Amino acid sequence: MKMNFFKEIVRKYYFIITGVLFFLSFPSFDLGLFKFFPFFAWIFLIPLLFYVKGRPLRSVFLAAFVTSFAGNFLAYNWIGHFGAKIPGGSAVILSFLIPALSVFFSVKIFLAELLSKKFSGLRFLIYPSVWIIVDWIQSLGFLAFPWSYMGYSQYPFTSFIQLASVTGILGITFFIILANTSLAEAVEVLRVHGIRSLSGSMKGRVLVSVVILFVITISAGELRLKKCKNTGDSLKVAIVQSCISPWENWPRNRFRYLKELIRYTEESLAEKPDFVVWSESATLELISFRYLRGTSDRFDKELTEFIKNRVRVPLLTGEIGLVEMDTFMGPRYFPQNSAVLINGDGTLNNAYAKMHLVPFGEWFPYAQWAPWIQRLVLSFGGSAFVPGEKPVLFEVGGRKFGTLICYEGIFFRHCRQYRDMGADFLVNITNDGWTDAYNGHYQHFSASIFRAIENGIPVVRAGNTGVSAIIDSCGRISETMPILKKGFITGNVIFSKNGHTFYSLYGDIVLFVSIVFIILLLALVFMGYLKDRPIK
Repeated sequence: MKMNFFKEIVRKYYFIITGVLFFLSFPSFDLGLFKFFPFFAWIFLIPLLFYVKGRPLRSVFLAAFVTSFAGNFLAYNWIGHFGAKIPGGSAVILSFLIPALSVFFSVKIFLAELLSKKFSGLRFLIYPSVWIIVDWIQSLGFLAFPWSYMGYSQYPFTSFIQLASVTGILGITFFIILANTSLAEAVEVLRVHGIRSLSGSMKGRVLVSVVILFVITISAGELRLKKCKNTGDSLKVAIVQSCISPWENWPRNRFRYLKELIRYTEESLAEKPDFVVWSESATLELISFRYLRGTSDRFDKELTEFIKNRVRVPLLTGEIGLVEMDTFMGPRYFPQNSAVLINGDGTLNNAYAKMHLVPFGEWFPYAQWAPWIQRLVLSFGGSAFVPGEKPVLFEVGGRKFGTLICYEGIFFRHCRQYRDMGADFLVNITNDGWTDAYNGHYQHFSASIFRAIENGIPVVRAGNTGVSAIIDSCGRISETMPILKKGFITGNVIFSKNGHTFYSLYGDIVLFVSIVFIILLLALVFMGYLKDRPIK
C-alpha cells in the first residue's frame, strides 16, 4: 500500500525533479558530491518538459511555478542571510525574492509551451529563444536581477564557454536550453517508438546536430585556449583580502581595520606590485569627497601617507561617495557606493559611483510611494545609496580599466560598454561576506569568468572575503585564494592577448535573432486568428 502511494506521488509530481536538478546545476557546497554541477544543467529541464507537453496552459504555469519555487529556494536561500540580523528577516526577503524569480521561470515555460502547441516541430528552438528573451528582460530597469542565468553554471567548462566570445552569456544559456529540449524530444520518441524510429525521425536528426555542434564548439574553444598564452606585456597586481566586517560599527573599528589592510598590503610589497586593489567595503570613508574640498581627517592622512611613503603605486579601494542633489528642501548630499583610485604619491586620481545598485539592498527607487519598504530595508542593515550617472575609466601604468562594484559584474552590457570605451581590463571589487555561504561567493564569482571571455580582456577581482582572483582574457584563473582567508595574492595581468571579440564588437546577436524568430511566430499566430475569425 505504501509503495503504491509513493509511486502515485512520483507519477503526479515527478516534474519537481527539475527543481532539484536546477539547484544541482550551480555551485552550492564545497563537497566532492557537488563538484559536478555543470553536468546537471544539460538535463535539468527534461522532467518538466515531459510533464508540461500537451497539458492545459494553466497546469503548465502551475507546475513550472512549483518546480522553480523549489529550485530557486534551494539555490538562492543564502540571499536571505542579508536580513538575518533581525528576527524573521530572512523569511521576509525570501518571501519576496523566491516567488519573483519563480514567476520569471514560469513565464518562460508558459510562453514557450504556448507557442510550441502551435508550432510543435519548432519546440527545440522556441524554448531557448523564449528563455533568453525573458532573461534579457530580467536585466532591465531599476529592479534588474540578471543573476540566475543557466549559462553561469558552465564557468568551470572553459573550452565550451569560449563560445561566449561570440554569443555572450545569453548564447551559452541558449545552447543549454536547446540541448535540454532536443534531448527531451528525442527521449520521448525513443520511449514510445524505439531506437529505429528515433534514428529516422526529425527529432533524432536535431539531437545529432546539437551533439555535432557541441563537439565543434568544444574543439574551437580548445583551439582558442591554445592560442591564448599568458606571456607578454603585463601589470603586476596585489589583491588584499582582509575579511573584515565593516558594517559593524565602522566608526569605532575603522583604524583597527585600516591597520589590518596596511599590514597585508605591506606584506604584498615584497612582490613589487604595480597596482594594489582593496575590496568594495575596505573603507567606508568619504575619501574623494573630502579630498576635492581640500579637507581630510586622520583616516585619510594615515591612508595617503602609507601610500605615498610605502606603497608608491596606485591603490584602488571602495569608499562612500557623496553627491549633491536638489530637493524640495534645497540642495542636499546623498551617499553613493563608490570606488576611488589614489595615486602612488597619495593624490586623488579619480572616483566612480556605482551605477547598478542592488534593488532593495542598496536602494529602493520607489521609496516616496512605499516608505515602509525603505524603512524595512534599512532595519536589515541595507543602504539608501544614490546610483552613479556614468561609467568612469581609470588608468594605471598606461593601461585603462573599468571598475565594477560588487553586483555590477553580472551586467554584461555595462561591461561591454567599458570595453567600447577602451578598457584594457576590468576590476571587480566586492563584499560577499554577508552571504555567509560558499554558494553565494562562487555564484557571484562565476560571472567574472564570462565578462573576461566576452570582452577579450582580463578581469581582476578583489573580494573582502573572496573570491579574489586574476582571470585572463580567455576566462582562465591564473591566481586566486580561498574564501574567508585573510591575506593577499599577487599576479600578472597579461595584455598580449587582448583583442576585440565578436561579442564585444556586435553584442547580443543571438538575442536579436531570437526576438525576430519569436515575433514572426507570434505574427503567424495572430494572422491565423484573423483568418479563422468569423466575419460579422
